[in-house]
Amino acid sequence: MTLRSKLLAAAAAALLSSAALAQTAANADAPALTKEQIRAQMKADHAANVALAKKVRQAIYSTKALNDTDIAVFAKARTGKIVLAGTILDESQDQIAQDTASKVAGVQTVASKLMTYEAP
Repeated sequence: MTLRSKLLAAAAAALLSSAALAQTAANADAPALTKEQIRAQMKADHAANVALAKKVRQAIYSTKALNDTDIAVFAKARTGKIVLAGTILDESQDQIAQDTASKVAGVQTVASKLMTYEAP
């Protein structure tokens, strides 16, 4: 390594460490949450996740092209992420399910783990 690259590496390390210290100091000023507050927040997050999953599930089950499917919906309301899992009859239903889910209010991204049903 040349002297210049060593100096740049040292400067970058100094900047990163000062940013980490500033962030730690800012977090130290914030009041700590009590167990009750944490439980209440977790309960609220869970309720929001369930509500969003229910809205997406209702949209999927009201779509005629998805009548013969078995789709489970998992939601993360804070991020708007939806995961679809289960079985479908053909590949076209995968895209229909994703499009239907993405149109629900609050949904940001849709990931599909849907599998085509194969008869034994």
